[in-house]
Amino acid sequence: MHRPGSFPLLRVSSPRLLGSLYSPPRVRCFAQHPPLQKHLDQQDDSGEPPAVSMHDRGLRPDQDALRQLLAKGVRPYFYYIDIHGRVFLQDTTPKDLTSCYKDPRFLDFFISRIKPNSTGLFPEFSWISPCGKELNFVEAADTPITFHGLQDGHLLWAGTQRTPFFPSQLCVSASTGRIYHPLPRPLQAPLEASMDPDKQHKGCNFGLLKSSMVLSELAAGLEHDSVLWQGSRFPLTVLP
Repeated sequence: MHRPGSFPLLRVSSPRLLGSLYSPPRVRCFAQHPPLQKHLDQQDDSGEPPAVSMHDRGLRPDQDALRQLLAKGVRPYFYYIDIHGRVFLQDTTPKDLTSCYKDPRFLDFFISRIKPNSTGLFPEFSWISPCGKELNFVEAADTPITFHGLQDGHLLWAGTQRTPFFPSQLCVSASTGRIYHPLPRPLQAPLEASMDPDKQHKGCNFGLLKSSMVLSELAAGLEHDSVLWQGSRFPLTVLP
């Protein structure tokens, strides 16, 4: 699947390749609950937390490693997934609703293939979404998969993907107040010894529930240790 990529500061000999590397992404693409309130307090004036990728912080992939991959015919690309589950190229500025990927087919393809980065390349990117001779390195603000909607008893993720919603399996982060749900079993990844333990536990097995969805669907019955859903109260498992 062809799409533009990002190679900051990398010199290439082909003008055609150079143009493709730097082309912009195609856009088709509670006050009653202190932890949630703490999370909402981090939002900017638009109501969304600012998206800050490694590229935004001035960090760049190793240029020698980039050249080596290109010499082998492997095309590396670098992405950022924010806490709303929106996908951006690392060097996209600004990162907002107008500049994220929106094509449901691309999102289904890209997100469903995300797994821990065990390549030994660019270890600062915890995740990778392989595609033939492309290596898509992914930085996630939280978990790489975010559930962005709830419909007919199913959580929505990526472009058109759905997974059954089990309120009895919801978890809450003790540090951020964010709510998580187990990933569909086929997407659960084996833990990698090289990964940060916190990212292992969450990203390999859980997906973040988008904050706006939590507020619209769960907030009315949400306590610090449980959630009310369809007349029954379910305890929340506490994560770090």
